[in-house]
Amino acid sequence: MARPAAAVTVLLAVVVLVSVAASLPSAVVGDARFVARTCKRTNHTECVKMLSADRRSARATTVHQLAGIAVDIAAATVKSSAAAVYGKFLENHGQVLELTLLECWWMYDLAAGEAQAAVDAYSSGGAYLDVVRHQLAGYYAGIMCDNMIVRRSKVSPVADIDRTTATHCNIAVDIIGLLY
Repeated sequence: MARPAAAVTVLLAVVVLVSVAASLPSAVVGDARFVARTCKRTNHTECVKMLSADRRSARATTVHQLAGIAVDIAAATVKSSAAAVYGKFLENHGQVLELTLLECWWMYDLAAGEAQAAVDAYSSGGAYLDVVRHQLAGYYAGIMCDNMIVRRSKVSPVADIDRTTATHCNIAVDIIGLLY
């Protein structure tokens, strides 16, 4: 008697597992569509790519969650950009752009602190405008560094870094803007 009951229990467990597994791809597609719809409202072509790089985006169900992810991504970008610009400064020791890259690194270093303040403000439920204000430091570090280098040289060793930083920070600010 116990064997048929055990067989039924195992069969039910298999049916439940198969049902759950079958529903997973549609949930991921639904989340990808949510990310795409949200990004469409920002008018940034890099938005989906940026958010899709973070696995948490696939589970996000609200714009508030996506904004938090975007702020985290932007902060990580600013921090890694600060390190990369510092590396370029060291590589260009004694070169024409040495002092300009040092100035860029200073801006990025300050922006990294502001980016962390944006993360902290967002995660503690701070005012969205405070988060935006902190986040814009990274955007302007990228823009200003690029402008300073272009004035002194035809080729920027940090152009991609500046562009990525400005783009990620701008996307984060725009997604936060969808919340108010």
